[in-house]
Amino acid sequence: MSHSPDELPELDCHAHIAPDVTDSQIDALHGAVVLAMTRTPAETTHALRRRDTTLVWGTGVHPAVPAALKAFSPRQFRTTLKQTCLIGEVGLDRRGSLDTQRSVLTEILDAARDEPVVLSLHSSGRTGPLMDLLTSRPHPGIILHWFLGSPAEQKQALDLGAYFSVNAAMPDDALTAFPLDRLLPETDFPASRRTTRATRPGVIEPIEQRLAQLHGTTPQLIRRRFWQNLRELTTRTQVLDRLPEPIADWALEA
Repeated sequence: MSHSPDELPELDCHAHIAPDVTDSQIDALHGAVVLAMTRTPAETTHALRRRDTTLVWGTGVHPAVPAALKAFSPRQFRTTLKQTCLIGEVGLDRRGSLDTQRSVLTEILDAARDEPVVLSLHSSGRTGPLMDLLTSRPHPGIILHWFLGSPAEQKQALDLGAYFSVNAAMPDDALTAFPLDRLLPETDFPASRRTTRATRPGVIEPIEQRLAQLHGTTPQLIRRRFWQNLRELTTRTQVLDRLPEPIADWALEA
């Protein structure tokens, strides 16, 4: 029997948590399920040693962190994909060399091509180049994080089957550009805490309330929709069975 929306935990599909987080700090998340992004290969190495039941750790190379791009090794990155079902945070950013970022992301997408993974992709200031790259190297597990592309780029992303992780700092036109069955919640903690109103990873009530108002429904039903979307995405990418068991159970029962 499926859980009622009131019983489903908070789901945060893009946040940053230090890989040396303690058990007491995880307890302070009040049971929230978090897709935890890493920024550098070194951070990834530390994070993937962990075995947490409510956190899914990603393998990341943040495009706005020069040290991460410099340290990137395609061979090492492919090795990390045997240890996780999440790639993130990766992508393109207005800061730094587009050629360097695109070269690294191309290697990442090539590594992910036949792997059971989902990818959380950054696109700040470079939505066009990102969409061009994803069009040439599509993947069924694309999640576009805080995506603010043009209407043409939004359609391009929808046509690719992408999902979109959204937060309460985003404008109404961005939140309503995509159907509810393509949306996932995020906080991007600790970024923009004043505008996202997220005091910790997992605080998704503000985005649930915004979407409920925009779509004439309730925050509780928005939360259920988020969990159903996660189930659909992880099923089609063969990721569901790679999630920690409690998270997979929540998704199946939503």
